[in-house]
Amino acid sequence: MRVTFLGHVGMYVETEGGSVLCDPWFTPAYFASWFVFPRNDRLDVAPFLKPDFLYISHLHHDHYDPEWLIENIDKSTTVLLPEFRVNHLEEALRECGFSNFIQTEHGAKHDLGGLEITILAMTAPADGPAGDSAIVIADSTARILNQNDSRPRDADEVKNLGPYDGHFTQFSGA
Repeated sequence: MRVTFLGHVGMYVETEGGSVLCDPWFTPAYFASWFVFPRNDRLDVAPFLKPDFLYISHLHHDHYDPEWLIENIDKSTTVLLPEFRVNHLEEALRECGFSNFIQTEHGAKHDLGGLEITILAMTAPADGPAGDSAIVIADSTARILNQNDSRPRDADEVKNLGPYDGHFTQFSGA
């Protein structure tokens, strides 16, 4: 497994069973008041434009960058969807042109041919019904947790999906 950091919580994960593009953010958000840190505007994105899978953790614009997705990502890419109570994320991604979706079940392991994923859909009070999520990505070489800025309510649930070779999370004052 190889993980390439794209800035903020964005990452490109290459596994034995395929690649997963997670939360790519390149465009300033919220009326240009939020910027990617560290800067990624000079990053060569060509290697990341045809992932096997796309994972967007939630609809905040520092995780979901519709402008960049529309302009750059192959629309035949399969999107991994968290099991949220409402389908706002799927609707937004359909508006971007995506049509291939795998609807996951909260906490269930999904074997995608040499790639195993588990998505934890979270709806903490601060998330609202649209939710937030984390993803476990594994192959025979490694297991990682991409928690991004989700807030698990059940630490044992997260722990029991491990052990992890890497745990990625974000820190901010937001």
